[in-house]
Amino acid sequence: MSALINQTSPFLSSYLPLFEQITISKSTYSVVQDLIDTQKKKFKEFETGLTKKTYTFSDIFDTIDVIDYPMDKTYGVISHLSSVSDSKEIRDLKDHFRNDIVELGKMVGYSKPLYKAIKMIKSKDTNEKRTIQLTIDGMERGGVNLTAAKQKKMVKIDKHLSELSSKLNENVLDATKSFKKVVTDKNVMKNVPLWAKELWSSESPTKGPWTITMSGPSFMAAMQHIPDSSIREEIYMAYISKAANNEEIIVSILDNMLERSKILGFDNYTQLSLSTKMADKESTILKMLDDLKEVSLPCAMKEYEELREYAEKESCLESVEPWDMPYWSERMREEKFKLKVEDLKPYLCLDNVLRELFSIANRLFGIFIEEREEKVEKWHKDVRYYDVFEGDSNKGTIIAGFYLDPFVREETKRSGAWMDSCVDKNRALGHTIPVAYLVCNGSPPSKDKPSLLSFSDVETLFHEFGHGLQHMLTRVDISGISGISGIEWDAVELPSQFMENWCYDETTLKRMAVHYKTGRKMPKKMYTSLVEQKNYGAGMAMMRQISFSKLDLYLYSNWEKIREEKRSIWDIQKEIFTENCPYKRYLDQDRFLCSFQHIFAGYSAGYYSYKWAEIMSADSFGMFEENPKKQSEIGRRFRDTVLSNGGSKPAMDTFVEFRGRKPEVEALLRHNGLK
Repeated sequence: MSALINQTSPFLSSYLPLFEQITISKSTYSVVQDLIDTQKKKFKEFETGLTKKTYTFSDIFDTIDVIDYPMDKTYGVISHLSSVSDSKEIRDLKDHFRNDIVELGKMVGYSKPLYKAIKMIKSKDTNEKRTIQLTIDGMERGGVNLTAAKQKKMVKIDKHLSELSSKLNENVLDATKSFKKVVTDKNVMKNVPLWAKELWSSESPTKGPWTITMSGPSFMAAMQHIPDSSIREEIYMAYISKAANNEEIIVSILDNMLERSKILGFDNYTQLSLSTKMADKESTILKMLDDLKEVSLPCAMKEYEELREYAEKESCLESVEPWDMPYWSERMREEKFKLKVEDLKPYLCLDNVLRELFSIANRLFGIFIEEREEKVEKWHKDVRYYDVFEGDSNKGTIIAGFYLDPFVREETKRSGAWMDSCVDKNRALGHTIPVAYLVCNGSPPSKDKPSLLSFSDVETLFHEFGHGLQHMLTRVDISGISGISGIEWDAVELPSQFMENWCYDETTLKRMAVHYKTGRKMPKKMYTSLVEQKNYGAGMAMMRQISFSKLDLYLYSNWEKIREEKRSIWDIQKEIFTENCPYKRYLDQDRFLCSFQHIFAGYSAGYYSYKWAEIMSADSFGMFEENPKKQSEIGRRFRDTVLSNGGSKPAMDTFVEFRGRKPEVEALLRHNGLK
């Protein structure tokens, strides 16, 4: 391990990155270039020496981990900073070395001597055998057996795709930052709740002016609470046309994905994508989506008709436009359940929510979580660092850690929420304590209030924490199958969606929901209303996700045909949205795909995974519901299987190990009020 430490690099001189010492200068470029050159040299030397007839697992995999580590960690930190602390300097640095990163990956992936050596490894260890097989499959699927000419073409394509994906994300961030709608008329804000006005004007929320942006919390607050339909229309139209300059990038991504798939022997990218997933056929996924649609669409149509009638009655509107729906949906929800967002937020203080979240983790999984008191270097003053202990107190052993970056920063931070790896568990590197990044975009504290969350923010926090648990509680210490590595992509949302269910658990809510001023628990009536409204609009929400999943699959499965027929991505978007929408109101200005980062920079031909994994997560949570007195016991079982196995087993085997059978859809439909 000591040989891996670079005493002069803030990226590498300690177990955790020294974020406060990282500055981007000319010397940084030199440091990164030296790491790249060293990695290339060491791998070539290693490759040249692969002349034996048999090898141990350690001979190959441990050596590669050691060779790759310095650059992997350094570029990982750079990529992380580009998402949470964006700047021109970070972008330029990342862009400068992007092609080098692709080349390093191909150097290993296309190595015939390495491929042959891996196939010669003799091991009886099940985890090692699993890693060997996954690696062989990955190298074959990646093109190790292609001709040199085809490999050269693949490198060119992958470099271009990396550039396109990065540019797409940057365009979305820039578009989000650039939009500002300033409202000065106090009459417009007369009936807007104070918490929303505080989002738009922290200095003078009652007097204004108020600046509405495209960040998630700001946009949704405007759509749900500004009474003036013309202002909502302006904001909505800006939102659906956000990052319209991504159209050419999307087309180029689809072109390159198709070409890449054909070189590797697949008819389309969907086939290539599904070759590594639980759902190995497109027809299997479409059946799942259609089965959900059969139940959900009638509910969605009924929900829409009820909303339309309510909006027309309350507003005298002749028709309900897309920018009207969130506003009137929120009014109808408030009236139906006697519950407003502003009623809930004072009870959902971030610190209380975290306290209960950690309590659940303690009760179910036998771990204790505590914020570290001694200094840990961070990329922003709002970031926190937590230690995870084995057992019920901090007297146990530290087994993991995580950074929490909880608040929105519109100028420098990507929207949404995510979990990423800072340190993987890895025996070859001596890394016994995995560390995660947990990133959210909740409301920061104000001058006189702590951070008060919406219930949606609470669900998001629980969701990302679920991802973090799978990373941190892994018992597998082999690179490639530790944490979330090696898990089929359509199963990675299982622990995250599973954790969301606890937000509605009565015991959880009673402990979590405490008024930040009075210390009083949430009133019983409010709790009842919150649970009752859980499935409000569930049919339309389900159809929305089904639409996204089908759009994703159709583009990647049929792109060659779409090109031949000279149809545009907007033709496809309109067709699928109209086909799966409970209301036949489509705006031709809609450029949703341009900011749909999931399917062009991560979940390509895999967006269905959210629904696929949600079936497993709902079914898993059903086991806790069925056995309320044995939840701690079942929680340990969940930890010992789903959270611990990593990619050491196929995801279905892990699920069956926990649940005792294959997943069933009934729990999902029940949880959504659709059955």
